Amino acid sequence: MPHRSVRFRISLGYLTGLRLIINTAARFVSFFLPAIARGLGIPLERAGDLISIRWAAGLPTPLFMAAMSRGRPRRNLIGLGLGLFALGSLTTAATNVYVGAVIGFIMMGVAKPLFDVSSQAYLADRVPYEKRGRVLGIFELTWAGGLLVGAPLAGWMIRAWGWRSPFWLLGVLVAAGALAVGSLLDKDTGDVHGAAGRLYLDRTSAALLVASGLFSMAAELMFVVLGAWLEDSFGLSLVAAGGIAVFIGLAELSGEGAVTAFSDRIGKRRSVFAGMLTSAAGFGIFAASSGSLAGGVAPIMLAYFGFELAIVSSIPYASEIHPHARARFLSWLVVGWSLGRTFGSAIGPRLYLGSGIAAAALVAVALNLLAMAVLAWGGSADGAAAERSVPNSGQAEESER
Repeated sequence: MPHRSVRFRISLGYLTGLRLIINTAARFVSFFLPAIARGLGIPLERAGDLISIRWAAGLPTPLFMAAMSRGRPRRNLIGLGLGLFALGSLTTAATNVYVGAVIGFIMMGVAKPLFDVSSQAYLADRVPYEKRGRVLGIFELTWAGGLLVGAPLAGWMIRAWGWRSPFWLLGVLVAAGALAVGSLLDKDTGDVHGAAGRLYLDRTSAALLVASGLFSMAAELMFVVLGAWLEDSFGLSLVAAGGIAVFIGLAELSGEGAVTAFSDRIGKRRSVFAGMLTSAAGFGIFAASSGSLAGGVAPIMLAYFGFELAIVSSIPYASEIHPHARARFLSWLVVGWSLGRTFGSAIGPRLYLGSGIAAAALVAVALNLLAMAVLAWGGSADGAAAERSVPNSGQAEESER
């Protein structure tokens, strides 16, 4: 079996390591948004728009996948994503004006989902469905890892050398990783297990896309203002804020670890529901206790534990809903996340400045509950390939049928 070979483990380690670097670049920006805004000489709202622009740049991902996946090895698309991300990070670092940052963020916004989707499809092609939650869960540990590594490192670097310094370092590291694509990844065709098959969205898949956008919006609108809340309410320094980010990263890591350990047993769809409910509860408690540092950090950790449980479980679940158009449907899942994060990062700073952190948290609660209702409406049996056996893609687990 390919997923048990030494070659596959090397590929998994390589992709996971690179995604840790890319996610570090993606994560530290939100937490140090006030420092970046000061460095660029812009208000917090415009800095939040930078993140919205980055997420919005990922919206054409399905078009890119449709245009580029036919007949092309996955590793070529992975390499393209890495190269473009490195260029965007270095472009951002080389400028000190808002327009230059916008250009760099657009390139990173296009590149990240291209790398993510191609890598997820590469791994899913080689792992049967009943084992896929564990493998993709390992790959997704890098989202929390990016915060755990990125926030303390970025806080220290920004204080020592300015807001551009993390972009220099991370851009160079991703560029170096891109050079090793050909030697560390297998060469396969772009049509493995339906890479470029025709895609028709049914009620189940459409509901997953809408729900993913809603719970992503909830998480993003809160995350982009956490740094401002810590600075405004408690006067925390950059380094101290980075320390708080470590606690949130640990909570996210626990959520991702729960997917790796349990989602294949209890069912991916059930894990998505459990994550959204937990996230709603965490944001609700935060709304009532955000007046104190300890009272706010503990429930926000619970909220992001739940968010990671939901979003990471949704990936293996989505990977088998349309197995003969796997890469395309995963790219549409990215669109759902990107739309949610685009609106969340634009609304969050404005909601925070206008109504306060508690109001933002209550909006996040409502979005999670709405996402649960949408996913329940979508059902799980009719038209959902993830709930039945599919040739050449692994046996679906009995607990989800």
